Amino acid sequence: MSVMQTKILTGALLAAAAIATSAWAQDTPSASETMDAPGQITDLDPIVVDGTRRLSDIVGSFVGDISTVHERNGQIARFDGRICAGVIGLPAAQAQVVNDRVARAALLVGLQVGRPECHPNVVVVITDDSDKLAADLVARHKLTFQYHVAYQERGPELLAEFQRPGRAVRWWHLTERDEMGHDGGSRLRAAYETDIFRAIILVDTRRTGPVTLEALGDYVAMTALARLSPDADLAGLDTVLSLFDTPSDQRPLSMTGWDEAYLKAVYSGDADTRSQWLQQRDIANRMLRGVRSRN
Repeated sequence: MSVMQTKILTGALLAAAAIATSAWAQDTPSASETMDAPGQITDLDPIVVDGTRRLSDIVGSFVGDISTVHERNGQIARFDGRICAGVIGLPAAQAQVVNDRVARAALLVGLQVGRPECHPNVVVVITDDSDKLAADLVARHKLTFQYHVAYQERGPELLAEFQRPGRAVRWWHLTERDEMGHDGGSRLRAAYETDIFRAIILVDTRRTGPVTLEALGDYVAMTALARLSPDADLAGLDTVLSLFDTPSDQRPLSMTGWDEAYLKAVYSGDADTRSQWLQQRDIANRMLRGVRSRN
């Protein structure tokens, strides 16, 4: 996808989102009335492991279930460079909390964070009708979306998944292959890596329920920095990704040690792995060490 195409899509998203969220933003009460006021960053309890399953098995299943690979013979994609988040549809002070949480996660995995007024490559839209906004974006920019999924194994299914009604948060990643400067003449290494260069996150205020801005920001950070499956089984796991599948009085307050271990594992391994299975195994091994070091 050309730079011009991505700028057109981003510009269109910003314009559409401004229209979709303007009325809601104008009527938004104070932060304490719309969602719990953000508190201090907390460390949640360690992962509780069922005695019938080994921690290594739980981590391996999680990595295989949550990590998505879209391209043929593809890789687990990640950002490579600077992160700049832009939040639309919240008052400035609340938007800054979400932005700061994305920046914190980016720094955690070794990415750079753009200066204020940078051009966003993580666009977060807070809207009261994400079903309509997602469908409108795909309909109005059909060629752009189709170009992006043309080389992906489940292109039509991915577009349908993005537009699937009823989701509290949905995400879309634009990716590209970055040549590594070698021929990839190995069973282990490819000649390229798959990079994310833009993430679009739509948050539906009708479905989020009571949630802290910090928890929302960390959920957004997880779904922006890695391509995750929205249908992964998170039962029994201490993760911010369970934010909208947990009773409101038990919801996580922020990103957990489990989440941090996963993101660090994704970003610390080799990105030019030829086999997605080898990459998943490497991420699982790194995540396992990270989880054990915190317990």
